[in-house]
Amino acid sequence: MTKADNRDLRSRLVATAIGMLAEPQAVAVPSLRSIARSCGVAPSAVYWHFPSEADLRSAVLDAEYTSLVEAIESALDATDELGNQLVAAGDAYIAWGAAHPGAYQLLFESNDALPETRAVHGPRLQARVVELARLVDPDAPFASALLLWSAWHGVVSLRLHKTEWDWGMTAQDANRRLVQALATKGARTSDPDRPTAL
Repeated sequence: MTKADNRDLRSRLVATAIGMLAEPQAVAVPSLRSIARSCGVAPSAVYWHFPSEADLRSAVLDAEYTSLVEAIESALDATDELGNQLVAAGDAYIAWGAAHPGAYQLLFESNDALPETRAVHGPRLQARVVELARLVDPDAPFASALLLWSAWHGVVSLRLHKTEWDWGMTAQDANRRLVQALATKGARTSDPDRPTAL
């Protein structure tokens, strides 16, 4: 192979890899074989409980999402002051993500469609956070709740993947700034005489 051919191949390899990265990359549950090995059983034993790896994956995601929902709801239930509940929800979300990095990636950094997963728990928590967002942004509570979730996700995801960065503040401080910014925006765009919820 000539030097020119080598250069061409190098360029093609980089271009092909970039093309493949145009699609989100898979985040996978540990293989069925590795799970069976860790349990000290043969892979065939798993099929007594799960007909396929997809069924096992759904069970894992259901269990982990339930854990996340329960962590946030527990934090909300333990917070008496209504104005601090968005902060409590964000702190719980961020703490859960930091403590469950692999599960967090599966739940929120995977593009796999799992419509049956999380159906029981998702709407309940979503409705609760939207109602809390209504306190600080009564004109667009659903959009504000989605914006907060996007920001919370960014706080978790970047801290999971960019551990060498100096963020200049704790994740909890970032959360308080986010909620305060939303409350300030809500106060400006609605009734100027209405006090913020924080």
